[in-house]
Amino acid sequence: MRRRLRRATASLLLLAFLALGPSASLAAPRVQFQDLGAAVAFPERIVFTLVAEAAQPIERVELRYRPVDGEVTFVARPPVEPGTTVRLRYARDMRVNYLPPFIDLAYRWRLVLADGSVVESPEQRLAYRDTRYRWVERSRGPVQLFSTVTDPEYIETALAVSERAIVRFGQRFGVALSGPVRIVLYPSPEALRTALPLQSEEWIGGVAIPEYRLVLGGVAAGPGAEEELARLLSHEVLHLVIAQATENPFSTPPAWLDEGLATLYQEVAEPWLDTALERARRSGTLPSLRALSASFGTDPEAALLGYAANRSVVEYLVTTYGEEGIARLLAAYREGVSDDEALAESLGIDVDQLDRAWRAWLAQRAIRPAEPRAANPLLPVSAAGSVAGIVLVRRACRTRCRSRRPRPTAPQH
Repeated sequence: MRRRLRRATASLLLLAFLALGPSASLAAPRVQFQDLGAAVAFPERIVFTLVAEAAQPIERVELRYRPVDGEVTFVARPPVEPGTTVRLRYARDMRVNYLPPFIDLAYRWRLVLADGSVVESPEQRLAYRDTRYRWVERSRGPVQLFSTVTDPEYIETALAVSERAIVRFGQRFGVALSGPVRIVLYPSPEALRTALPLQSEEWIGGVAIPEYRLVLGGVAAGPGAEEELARLLSHEVLHLVIAQATENPFSTPPAWLDEGLATLYQEVAEPWLDTALERARRSGTLPSLRALSASFGTDPEAALLGYAANRSVVEYLVTTYGEEGIARLLAAYREGVSDDEALAESLGIDVDQLDRAWRAWLAQRAIRPAEPRAANPLLPVSAAGSVAGIVLVRRACRTRCRSRRPRPTAPQH
């Protein structure tokens, strides 16, 4: 079916191209493009330059650019004085028109001539990088790492954790990424936030962007770096794998599954999540599973409880249905179905039934003597003990605008 759809789409595109006829074409000898430059001044702007000559006046120009791995094309129409020669320097405000760093852009110019015909320049490529830092680049397996920190142990830990998360989660749940993953590490959470959209939450410490198979993180070198790299990168990379496993044009899995899997299977445990969860259970303030399907909001306490509840729901599913059940559930979401349909197809229950069963499981666990939480067997813990704090992580939008919500800083003990 998909093959027939692709053939039909290709045929329609060909017919549309032929219908345009001579009015829209690639650069022909009647237009000479002498300068098609672009320079990045991250995070403020990209400066595009155009010098073109034509046999007849050029009335309008249009810049079209897109992320190479993205599905959206951005269009800008800078003013130009009509004439047979155009010399243009256009500064695109990237604070307003935000794109994350370390993606590759493709761009071209479209020129409208006096007779109404349209001529396009050859497509150009631009590496959209954060030009404020010197970056160390390393690769291993499916991981491409860019780091401002040059310490070999820091870099080795980042590569090892990221590759481990991809390989082991993929083996357990039958998921294979379609391309390499880019990991970009800033020297601190504060430095990272200067590379994020304006007015981003001040607690952000990492971002996963599945559309571009990209993770941005801010981890300072020094004591605690190994543990924080393990926690942050294993969590964020898992979001990329989960997104790949459930990719479809219609819907995304709920936050309780996406965040729950990433939190449960990350390399470093966060024991204070159990405390927050039990407090909410006893006080009767546990959110419903349908409420957990959406974002957490920005309130720190609500965010902490959201992460705790999401992890607990997935832990219940693994305990009850095994990892085979999780694999079936991920596969069901790939069909673009609703939460109720995905659960019914894979596990034979719906959202409300899962909600009731999860709450009963929590109550039963509370009766038994407390047991220390072990590290998840999927991914080994790189350092013993609790983490110094939970860093807010916000997942940037996919093409269909899927976002993650904040995680607060945990109380210090």
